[in-house]
Amino acid sequence: MDLKLYQKYKLAESYLESLSNLTQENFFTGNADPNFFFKRAKFLLKLAGNPDQAYKIIHIAGTSGKGSTVNNIANVLQNAGHKIGTHYSPFVSVSTEKIQINKRFIPITDFIALVDEMKPIINQCYNKMGVPSYFEVWMIMALLYFKQQKVDYVVLETGCGGRFDASNAVKKTLFSIITNIGLDHTFILGDTIEKIAFEKAGIIRRGGKVLTTATQPNVIKLFTKICKEKNAKLEIVRSEDPNKALAFRVGELLKIDDNIIQKSLNQKISIPARFEIVKHKPTIIFDGAHNPDKIKYLTSNLKSFFCHPEPVKRSTRPKVHLICALGDKKNPKDVFKSLKTLADKVYITRFTNPFRKNCDLKQLKAAFIGKPTQTFLDPNQALAAAVKSAKPSDIILITGSFFLCSDLRKQFISEEKQLEQRTNFPK
Repeated sequence: MDLKLYQKYKLAESYLESLSNLTQENFFTGNADPNFFFKRAKFLLKLAGNPDQAYKIIHIAGTSGKGSTVNNIANVLQNAGHKIGTHYSPFVSVSTEKIQINKRFIPITDFIALVDEMKPIINQCYNKMGVPSYFEVWMIMALLYFKQQKVDYVVLETGCGGRFDASNAVKKTLFSIITNIGLDHTFILGDTIEKIAFEKAGIIRRGGKVLTTATQPNVIKLFTKICKEKNAKLEIVRSEDPNKALAFRVGELLKIDDNIIQKSLNQKISIPARFEIVKHKPTIIFDGAHNPDKIKYLTSNLKSFFCHPEPVKRSTRPKVHLICALGDKKNPKDVFKSLKTLADKVYITRFTNPFRKNCDLKQLKAAFIGKPTQTFLDPNQALAAAVKSAKPSDIILITGSFFLCSDLRKQFISEEKQLEQRTNFPK
């Protein structure tokens, strides 16, 4: 590996992370004015020259399934011959995975140059509206880079909510897609399904096209009302595999050949920390699920996994060693309710990201009353304990937070390996 180049990459990455040490209001406190952050994102976009107007944007919001939907749509469009930009948040292994074109991470040299280009823009923003957030900076960087690389489409995922989300600062979108609605980020978005749905519906544009896989009648009623007010067309997509169904419908609307769409959706897409198997004997699975809906979906996937390669009786199913952490502002009992019954041993731990707070570990442990539990302040020790205890036929599941996955995944997939494989980083 080119160590000098790697050092420049780490310096650029550190600069972006260090912006949070300046005094600023935090969107995630839930008590600041969200409209201020939205105005700042618009101002930042203007300072960057409004790069979002150089391509077509497919905007995606929802409580869960956003990442899978982004990947499925991008795969369909790429196989149809288009150049596709995608922006992900948060990252799991390396920060450059946040900006991708046709599944390739932004090259390191381009990333370093892009950060240098952003520095005076960030300075101007700071002088007038304060320091922009880490998410805001990365989103603007992505949109700017996509313009430079002349992509055809950008599949853009919201960070939190929709109405005041920084990604909603873009001027125009081709489609507004809302995957599903569940209880998450309630301290920011509201404590009811209706309140959260209203915030997600903020990405609906006047005269736009809206696709949703939401199922609750009251949510559909709300979306219908908002679409009528904005003269937007609402289409409800029903399927047992909603994320793929949304991608199929987007392909149809863009008049892509059905064979290309179907082939694209049949391709296996590996997404970091989304039921990602990194090792066997024992089987080690990473999944960043962190709210009740996502954990419920994870639980369903785990039950299906028990049946492969051939069905086994429940009494002989592999034991599950559950390593979990959770962010604050969440109720562990609600989040892990569906998964608790499958856990045979539980290893309570935390993530080490200094910019996000963990939930109280005693409260997290209380969510698993009746299960054998151990608590570790060091997530690496939790993993070591699980590996020592697990038999070759067992499963070690790491979940509850993408930040926890990021802490532990590097033991199996190094940052250097990711950079070399996904960015053509010189060895």
